[in-house]
Amino acid sequence: MRKKDIGGRRDLRFSGRYPEGIRKRWGIWAWSALLALLCTLITYPGIWYSDSYVRVTTGYAVMNSVKTTFTGHPAPLYTHNAFTVIPSFFIGLSLVTTGHPALYTFFQAFGFFAAVFLLIQELDPPFAKGQCVLFALCPVIYGASVYYEANVGSLIGLIMLVLLFRRCGAEKNRTDRGIEFCLTAFASLVTFGYRTNALTVLPVLILYLILSAKKRRAGKLLALCALVLGIGLTWAIPKAFQVIGESNASTGFVWEMLTTIQRMDEKDRTEYLDYLDDLGGEGATLEALESSTEDSVDNFMWGTRLNTETLSAPGAFTRVVQKYIRLILERPGDWLRMKSDFVARAMGITAPLDLYEYAYDRWGRMAEYGMADSAQRRLFHASVIRANDLLGIFTCRPWVAFLVSAALLIVETVRKNRKRGLYAQLFWLAVFYYAAYLMMIVVFQQRMFYPSLLLLLVMDGAVLLEWAGRLRSAVQERRTGQGRA
Repeated sequence: MRKKDIGGRRDLRFSGRYPEGIRKRWGIWAWSALLALLCTLITYPGIWYSDSYVRVTTGYAVMNSVKTTFTGHPAPLYTHNAFTVIPSFFIGLSLVTTGHPALYTFFQAFGFFAAVFLLIQELDPPFAKGQCVLFALCPVIYGASVYYEANVGSLIGLIMLVLLFRRCGAEKNRTDRGIEFCLTAFASLVTFGYRTNALTVLPVLILYLILSAKKRRAGKLLALCALVLGIGLTWAIPKAFQVIGESNASTGFVWEMLTTIQRMDEKDRTEYLDYLDDLGGEGATLEALESSTEDSVDNFMWGTRLNTETLSAPGAFTRVVQKYIRLILERPGDWLRMKSDFVARAMGITAPLDLYEYAYDRWGRMAEYGMADSAQRRLFHASVIRANDLLGIFTCRPWVAFLVSAALLIVETVRKNRKRGLYAQLFWLAVFYYAAYLMMIVVFQQRMFYPSLLLLLVMDGAVLLEWAGRLRSAVQERRTGQGRA
């Protein structure tokens, strides 16, 4: 710890030594653990939707693959779903240690609350404790803590990277540097292992490292190496245990092509009724066209021959991209109209994002995992839905959230606020994270916008509290001046 005089007081500040930093933040760890335990008990074993069941089932299979690898009898595991497998490794650890996924729920909720509180502390606005309390009591916030959605995990890792990068240049001993390296690699693994599309935030993170003049070159290099290591582990860990996942990277492109063809005039459409047959076999395009709607990719992805297994076959992604580009070149007008409509919908311009996947008990299967159908659980779930109905102009309309945050950022930049660099980083991380979905849209749901939404909420809250603090100071000075007069 180091001491610094501020206004005649002795102020203890974080020195970069992680054991001391951990002890100093005992309040955050305690409150995060308490809130996580409370949310886990109320929603036991958590809030799940269709993908969540698949991830838990994959968790069982992944742990079996780990076991066979260590016993010397490895066998390839084909997950046969289009989801990232890193979350299933963490869920699998919960299954192995306790026989139940609820332990994973607790640790996700703990990491979520801790990340949010630490980020607010890093921004250090006036009334910071009040902002933490408001966020802890906000259904939009606590509702995500126990939600089995990969974007929540990716957000936790992303906030960890932001906080770690802000300290990578501070003076530390060798032990602290080692701890920092491991934490950064772990945060990178979680961020990009949970959501591969999160790779779009790399330019913002790397640019921050390069432009941070206060950080030493060695610290920057160490952080960059840890970042790369974490990304490498997202591929190396499944490979080490012969877990072979399928990629859904091309499903969004296929959906956009199908929608473009569906919207063509009947005469033009006949030329494209076999456009994707070389991927799924004769008649596959027509079959997908009959099933596909403009709601999401699910309608054709699981019920036709153009499914995830077909689209993840060797060489399929390259062929899909080639056909996608060819369609743009052949029908630029049709494609542009489709894409602009999709982007407008994803930005909440033509309609708000929906919360359909924030399910209370999808398929009625939660009882298999010990769910108690209690009044508390129903109240918890209903409060999240009502809060989003009430705050939907901001939480389900991304264009409004981005516009408000951009305006606040411009004001603070013009004012030359000392925190404008961190504000800008949070804003652009939110922009680049959501840009990945705009490039390849697969659904129009709030869960895809959530990481960007929370980063914007934390930034906006800090800015508004600073304004409130300055207003309070101005009022107090005025009263003091009047008293002297």
